[in-house]
Amino acid sequence: MEKILIVDDSKIAQSMLAEIFNGSYELNFQDDGMAGINAARQIKPDLILLDVNMPDLDGLEVCSILKKEEETKDIPIIFVTSVDSVDEKVKGFQVGADDYVVKPFYSPELKARVHAHIELRKARLQALALERLTVFKEMAIAVSHEINNPLTAVFAYLHILQADLQNAPGMVTENITGIYEGTKRIQKIVGRLANATNASKTRYNADMDMIDLHNI
Repeated sequence: MEKILIVDDSKIAQSMLAEIFNGSYELNFQDDGMAGINAARQIKPDLILLDVNMPDLDGLEVCSILKKEEETKDIPIIFVTSVDSVDEKVKGFQVGADDYVVKPFYSPELKARVHAHIELRKARLQALALERLTVFKEMAIAVSHEINNPLTAVFAYLHILQADLQNAPGMVTENITGIYEGTKRIQKIVGRLANATNASKTRYNADMDMIDLHNI
């Protein structure tokens, strides 16, 4: 369930908002600006409903602070206030508010605005996650490709060494075997990395299962 932080010093307003949103969202109520800031930092709500006129720290200051902080700047903030003037609305948007609703509000409209902003935030977060995944995939492909080329050569040289040193002392054979096993572990890591990018697989010389990224 999505979380809504409601910052308003009016118990009547809190009660009205609770009646509208209870059961649809997880609600957290705070009575003043500083408590609202601390709650936003702690619970990371999906949306904040914020009053403008509050003692000590007003809503404009709260919004400005939250929009400047990395962990809270992307949380949508809707001002829900009795202040109905163009100048105040402009100030609200200037400090980073995403929307502005005047009391007394029409509850279906407020619910629709809240739902729209939460869904928009979800879409932005999904787009950001997809972008990060794409960057990771491109990086993984590049790294796998760069590792595969020398890895193939190492396996080839190891097979040559094994053939040339069949009668070598036991210590030499053990060292070659150790290098071989270490290289195999690297190959498995590269394989997992390539699989994460849906990379295709082929077989290289030396009969070793290697990753081929040329066909991606």
